[in-house]
Amino acid sequence: MKKIISALVALLIASSVFAAVLPVVNIKPYFTFDNSPSGIALGSTNWKNTTGLVNSNWWETRQDYWNRAFEKEGFADFGFVLDTDQVDIVAIVDLMQDSFMQFTNEGSILTNLPFLNQASIDLTFPRIGYVDYTSSNEAFYLSIGRRQVKWGPSTYDMAISDSPPFLDNLYASYSSDFGDNWNFTYSFLGIAYKYYLDVGVPAEGAPRSTFAHRFIFQNPSLRLSFAELNNIYGKQASLLDFTPIALWHDNFQDDCSNVMINVAAEAKLADFRLFGTFTMDDFEMGTETGSANRKPTALGFTAGIEWHLFDARPTTSSKFSYRDYALKEETFKKEAGMNISYEYFLCTTFMYNRAPGGGKFTSPFQFNSIAGYVDKFYDNDAFYLGFPYGPNTEVHRVAMEYDEYPLKAGFVAELIRRGSYYIDSTYNTAFFNSNDWLNAVKLSGVVTTALKLKFNLALQLQDAIRIDGSVGYTRDITHSTQSFQVTLGTSIDVCHVKL
Repeated sequence: MKKIISALVALLIASSVFAAVLPVVNIKPYFTFDNSPSGIALGSTNWKNTTGLVNSNWWETRQDYWNRAFEKEGFADFGFVLDTDQVDIVAIVDLMQDSFMQFTNEGSILTNLPFLNQASIDLTFPRIGYVDYTSSNEAFYLSIGRRQVKWGPSTYDMAISDSPPFLDNLYASYSSDFGDNWNFTYSFLGIAYKYYLDVGVPAEGAPRSTFAHRFIFQNPSLRLSFAELNNIYGKQASLLDFTPIALWHDNFQDDCSNVMINVAAEAKLADFRLFGTFTMDDFEMGTETGSANRKPTALGFTAGIEWHLFDARPTTSSKFSYRDYALKEETFKKEAGMNISYEYFLCTTFMYNRAPGGGKFTSPFQFNSIAGYVDKFYDNDAFYLGFPYGPNTEVHRVAMEYDEYPLKAGFVAELIRRGSYYIDSTYNTAFFNSNDWLNAVKLSGVVTTALKLKFNLALQLQDAIRIDGSVGYTRDITHSTQSFQVTLGTSIDVCHVKL
């Protein structure tokens, strides 16, 4: 192993002779306003033990609060990008506000500058740090490190989505042409998690690792993919759990393995893009309903259509966010010009769930807070690996996107319906058998409905300077409550400003 590591270091040093080392210094002051209900009272215990809605008269769960916190821009980025012909290294520290303070009193924080209104720095950095390699013929690709990963043609994927702010992962793919205008790609993904979130106390079901392999077939107008994910928990993973070409389901490790399958399809028809996915976490046969270890049917669906109205010169920009470094798979989507789309998402009641907690398809999160209230702040189910709104949820999404240099604009409307069984609700056979309100393929329990509207606008003064803002409105229709969100700011790539 030492020889392998030494050889890799030597290769990187040799490559760096021909490299361009690009410093990253981004300054991004923003005005922000969000009067959504507070997510947490002082102290972290209540937050960790909250099941379902954080506030009884507001539609959001803990996971929604996490997502909103990390949608906001950090104040500054510092790091470097080392760019060679085949090897790249990216290391960036982004300074964001302490999420804990946003949960406690978001409405009083009117800027993303740290240390104002006790909004100190989130010390969980870097959120971006990886090395990748591309072969000379571009057939083989390898990425190791910390970055977001996104599958699928839909805005939100049910299997691997860019909901977590980062994943510590290894990704490898190999592509080869075959037949008449067809291409085949095999990809492999391994994800690791920090599971000692509470100091000295291992999380339930730890240790945990997730592996995924995917088979993709595409031609110029059709793309099909077939994937399997294996969430290993309660034991150290072995070759049995991540051997590249196998059916992991057929390992039958029910007590320490949660296997999911995912199928995606995308087609290009004139100026329209049609797409959809099907994901299955579990499928309960009729003979299994009386089992002492029931795993109810758990399915996820996405479907969408997008109309590309016209092409245009695309907006070019420096990379100002950790989201700009996400590892996203190829799709038929045309980014520049104007697009109008409709998408439907249904994530059924028991998706991603298991007992113990380590078997869930979620990503834990921890950060050290210096806001004066808590030390190590953690949540075992902070983010979903897939659909960001989580199980027992249905979403209708309409969007308009405009991109023509130097202007970008967009409008999104989402109608969200969510049942009252959650990822941290009881998951065992006795509970399933004694609660007839649970439904495996429809929304279960009392349904909360919310409407989210958002308009955003960005003006690129030059590649290194952008001014942008957004206005949002959210209405909890069920509870007759509402909130407004406003952002306005600028992003400056200090090292590449043209004077």
